[in-house]
Amino acid sequence: QELVQLRTGNPITPTHQAKNDRLTVKWLSNAVREVKTEISELQNVLNGSQLLVDKEQTETSMNLFRSDLANLNEELETMRTKNARYEAEIGLMRAEFETLKRDSRSAAVANGKLKNQLRTLQAEWKTLQDKQLSPLPADNETHSRHHRILRQHVVHLERNTKLLHKENIFLKNRLVELESEIGTMKKTRRDSDSFDRINGNDLQNYIETNKIQPIGISGQTNNDNTKRQVIDLTKQQSINTETIANLSQQIVNFDKLHLSMLELLENIESLENKVDKAFPEIRVEISKMEAQSNQITADVSYLKEDRNNARESMKAISFSVSKLQEDGVDGKNKLKQIEERLKSLEKSNVIQHSRLHDHILKDESSTVNLNATKSTIHLVEELKSFESEYKSIVNKLPRGCDSVDGPKGIYLISPGDGEPILAHCDRGWTTIQKRYDGSINFNRNWNEYSNGFGSATGEHWLGNRNMHHLTKDNCTMLQINLKDIYGEYWQATYDHFHVADFRDGFRLTVSHYHGNASDAMNYQNRMEFSTVDNDRDISNTHCASNYEGGWWFSHCQQASLNGRYNLGLTWFDSSRNEWIAVAQSEMKLKRRDVC
Repeated sequence: QELVQLRTGNPITPTHQAKNDRLTVKWLSNAVREVKTEISELQNVLNGSQLLVDKEQTETSMNLFRSDLANLNEELETMRTKNARYEAEIGLMRAEFETLKRDSRSAAVANGKLKNQLRTLQAEWKTLQDKQLSPLPADNETHSRHHRILRQHVVHLERNTKLLHKENIFLKNRLVELESEIGTMKKTRRDSDSFDRINGNDLQNYIETNKIQPIGISGQTNNDNTKRQVIDLTKQQSINTETIANLSQQIVNFDKLHLSMLELLENIESLENKVDKAFPEIRVEISKMEAQSNQITADVSYLKEDRNNARESMKAISFSVSKLQEDGVDGKNKLKQIEERLKSLEKSNVIQHSRLHDHILKDESSTVNLNATKSTIHLVEELKSFESEYKSIVNKLPRGCDSVDGPKGIYLISPGDGEPILAHCDRGWTTIQKRYDGSINFNRNWNEYSNGFGSATGEHWLGNRNMHHLTKDNCTMLQINLKDIYGEYWQATYDHFHVADFRDGFRLTVSHYHGNASDAMNYQNRMEFSTVDNDRDISNTHCASNYEGGWWFSHCQQASLNGRYNLGLTWFDSSRNEWIAVAQSEMKLKRRDVC
């Protein structure tokens, strides 16, 4: 309606509703501006908090790097003393082995002594058994040898005791008989004495009473015989008494001998038990010593093998280093020769151009004779031959490491139409980036990142132009190898990797990730390359300037391997939702087997 009124040229006065609508629109516009302002302020606050977080992470990284540097110094000292420690360990193990040998010999000697003592005791016991004991009945053969010997000894002692008891009773009876005879003899003597005192009729009465026959002259002789018998009997009694005392003492001694024999048997049995118990332990100890000896021998051989391997590795590393140095020197010499030849060709070209120009000027100013014309033509042909020879040399160089047929090392390649470059090749892989000690400053401008910088033998960036020439056929894969500050290794491989030309800002294209480092490059996919003097990221901040290195930045926090060393080398691990603090990085590309 308003359009119709405007077309007819008869605008009407706006109503209150229209005024309210315009005021509402104006208010909404102001509200939208305020919301945008608040969003902008909120974004600034978020950026400030992110900066604080980055600062804290940077400080943490610095502390970690310092500790890592100290750990690396310690590891260096450890590696320096490792060979000496191996030698010392081998010496200690040899000394331990000799000690175990001596202990084994001592144990064998002690075991032999115990065996000899046991044989001696068994021989003594067998001799004693043969001398004193009689064989046991057949029903005791099932008993152990100690019980059988003890029983034989007890039976023998019981028999001897019974014999001694019988002899003692006999001697006692004999003593009683002797005492009785002595009493009778004494009584007879008293009777004879009393007979001498009898007189007259008393004597006759005594004779009649006792019926004693008259004694003649032999009575005195009988009396003497009786006295001698009494004396003999007394002596015999004394002898019997001494014999009884001796027998009693023998019985006591025999009991003591019995107890001593029992104690000896118990000691022998205890010794045999100890020996029987000690034999398995000694065998176990000998087995342990043999096992330890075998283990020590194996450890010594392992250490020797490890030492030999270390020596061989050191020799191989030394040879590889010398070979790399020689290859590097040869490559540098070749490059210098080519550069000198190029310079000479350029000088010759300049000279020829100047000569040609002079000849042209002379031709224009005056008539040039035929000889000068032939000389000019000859110089032009010589210049063309130089150029064709140079192009022939460059064309003969391999385009990339996939065309190199040789061991790992530094090779001269020609990816594009420009000057040849030195690159590190390893079984078809071309190294395009390497960081490990911070010796090269990666905070470079656009032209330096385009052409490349550093040395192929150390830290370097191959150059964005060279990457474009190596990947322009869309048949290239990328492998990124990382080592964090804790010594753990990470890898990210992209089966498709492409870098566009300079007109497209060296735009990155990656896909088909696999590895354990997380797909952090996916955040930089389809991004142009940014440097400190050419900001092409989509962030509100200048990521290349903040991280002090060029990269395919989208936002600053996901991945950057060209930042300031010990500060700006990061890789975001989305699986753990944390950043990997990178200490070493290597990027290399290779042509796929199937395109």
